[in-house]
Amino acid sequence: MPSTEERHCIECSSPKYYARGRCQTCYGRYRRTQKRAGGFTLVLIHGAPLQRLEARIEPRADGCLLYTGTVTNMGYGQISVDGSLKLAHRAIYELKVGPIPAGMALDHTCHNRDQGCLGGPTCLHRRCINVDHLEPVTGAENTRRGKSWAINGTRTHCPQGHPYDEVNTHVYDGRRYCRACNRIRKAAS
Repeated sequence: MPSTEERHCIECSSPKYYARGRCQTCYGRYRRTQKRAGGFTLVLIHGAPLQRLEARIEPRADGCLLYTGTVTNMGYGQISVDGSLKLAHRAIYELKVGPIPAGMALDHTCHNRDQGCLGGPTCLHRRCINVDHLEPVTGAENTRRGKSWAINGTRTHCPQGHPYDEVNTHVYDGRRYCRACNRIRKAAS
């Protein structure tokens, strides 16, 4: 089996790996074709949720335990527990550590330590289910620790090169807007 970092759909080369070497679209087509031909068998791992989670782990050198089962569009592992879908990292945390405190989110601390990771749906840290890498934090703290806030929150100039200073910056609903760019847009219309 190829490493999860190298997984691409064998039919369309999409990086959105889903199952049996295919993306979700190609897997659905494959499954329908095989069912018609009578050659499709669904592989299910039965047992307790913890056993099913541990059966789908790929250890990495950095200590991450990547979930190799079904992945959501946002890149998080997903598993069915008692008939409802749960994110794999939340499920394993609740099974091994206990309930997640109300109003808290689980932060992947392994993602914060990896300076080379840009984040987003292709981030492998989202699939990490090592409970030592998960920390309950508030939603605001989880956002502050994220890469996009770190990049966008410390920018000193807008994309057109105008400075974000007191005179040129308008803050509305928590976002910064460049007054110079706004004047240019209004003059053009």
